[in-house]
Amino acid sequence: MIVWCAYCQAFIREIPPYDDPSLSHGICASCVARVEHDDTLVEQTEGVRQLMHRLLAGASRRDRATCDALLTEARTLGLRADSLLVGLLQPALYQAGRDWQGGRMSVAAEHWLTSWCEDAFASVPTVNPGSSLDLIIFQTPGNSHSLGPRFAAKILTARGLSVEAFVPELPLGEMAALVIDLEPRAVGFSCSLPDSVPVACDIIAKLQARSEPAFRCRYIVSGHAFRMGGGHARPAVGAGIDVAMDVVALADELLAGKRTR
Repeated sequence: MIVWCAYCQAFIREIPPYDDPSLSHGICASCVARVEHDDTLVEQTEGVRQLMHRLLAGASRRDRATCDALLTEARTLGLRADSLLVGLLQPALYQAGRDWQGGRMSVAAEHWLTSWCEDAFASVPTVNPGSSLDLIIFQTPGNSHSLGPRFAAKILTARGLSVEAFVPELPLGEMAALVIDLEPRAVGFSCSLPDSVPVACDIIAKLQARSEPAFRCRYIVSGHAFRMGGGHARPAVGAGIDVAMDVVALADELLAGKRTR
């Protein structure tokens, strides 16, 4: 479930059940600071609330023309990149995951969604902070869809992290070379289905064997495999591997570690 600021329409975080794309409204830290002394807050944010409602409705219908027009309007109102990405793409990606899992997504529908997401990614630019690399995201071998890792990388970059997503899948040797050469603080694997989780864990063990003790980093697994069933029946992972359910919580955690280094 997506927690959304009822005032400024900023994306706040995700909470269980993770396979439910509906909205639960809260209030962000910025609006908390304003609400007690600014009587015009509700009036000032009415326009952006109405726009985001239309954007969410258009995304759920996969109405490309409407979303393109609303994106232009949203950028002029100063909506954050991560909020736009979640508002535009999250409903479509959730539904695509369900359709794919149930064998209901045709080749034509997959191509349409991929094309639409490509355009959306391009229309919501994010600036990589250019600092030392915080996170590499790999696509787990056997996962045919690359939207998940790219979507996560975009949101994490919008939150201020330096992130690189490598898709489609790479051979083990190339993954190991990238980890050793780029020395990221963390390495993540996107897992679409439960069967891909042990594959990711096996690759992580091999990467650790190749790179340690000369280089050590944190290893993370995430993706639709952990969101199925609301996130309550998560696949088992190996010792020393973290599971990231909420991309915003992961961003905040990595940013906090970055500031204390």
